[in-house]
Order: sequence, then C-alpha cells, then structure tokens
Amino acid sequence: MILAIFEGMDSLGWTMLVIWGVIFIATLIIELATSDLTTIWFCISSAITLVCAALQAHPGLQVVIFVFLSIALVIATRPLTKKMMQTEIIHTNADKIIDMNGVVTVEIPEDGIGEIKVDNNLWRAISNDGKIEAGEKVVVKSISGNKVVVSKIDTKNDEIKIL
Repeated sequence: MILAIFEGMDSLGWTMLVIWGVIFIATLIIELATSDLTTIWFCISSAITLVCAALQAHPGLQVVIFVFLSIALVIATRPLTKKMMQTEIIHTNADKIIDMNGVVTVEIPEDGIGEIKVDNNLWRAISNDGKIEAGEKVVVKSISGNKVVVSKIDTKNDEIKIL
C-alpha cells in the first residue's frame, strides 16, 4: 500500500518530498545540538508537511501547511517554553564578600595575581589600583571567575580610593 502511494508521484512530488525531508533532518539536527528548543516547531511542522507531500498534496498547500503549523506551534507553546527555559541566577555565598574589607596576604603585583584574606577565607585577588603590598587593607569590589577584584583602602581616613 505504501508503495502504491509513491508509484504515481511525479518529479515535483519527489522534489517536495526531498525538500521537506531535508528541512526535517536539518531542524532535527539543530534541535539536538542545542538545548533551547530553537527549531522544535519547524521540525514538527516539516514532519507533518512531509506526510502531506507523501500523500501528494499540492506544493502550494504544503508550504501553507508548513507556515501555518510553524506559527501556530510557536504561538501555542511560547509561554510554556519561555517558562521552562528561564534561567535563574543562582547566587552563591561568595557574593556576600563584595564590599567587605580584607587584608592582602600575598602581594598583588600590577597586572598579576596575589592573595587576600576576607571573611576568614583566602581568595586569589587582582587589583584595580596597581601593586598592593602584603598587609595592606583592601575592599572587595567584585568577583571575576575564581578571583576577587580589590581596591586599596586609605587607612589614614578609612576612605576607599576610587581611581
């Protein structure tokens, strides 16, 4: 029975079948390569349109079916996929040290990495203010990867130097 469907197919029918097959495979590969549900709607639409092509629907109707299904699926599932794909920023306890004062334990060279102690923990540190000697007080400005970015504290009047 399946062979009977394909027996009377002309060259345009075969061409449309191949086109929808290629679109299906391409969108499936893209979907499997990403984790964002980027082409799932087009993959489903092209699979359904591929069946229409196998049933020898008019090529114009196939395009209309593909476009209509793609738009309908995007509209119908967008709120659900948007909700599912929301990435929540997971804060670690490390964020609490921002704006805290610390002491340099290993000299921080200009354009280099040193070490500070803040909140009873040792951190690799880089400086906004150039070279900072061991023993100097600093304030944590931000965290960059596994290092903290620090600035010197002016111990004479306890103000932060802003460069």
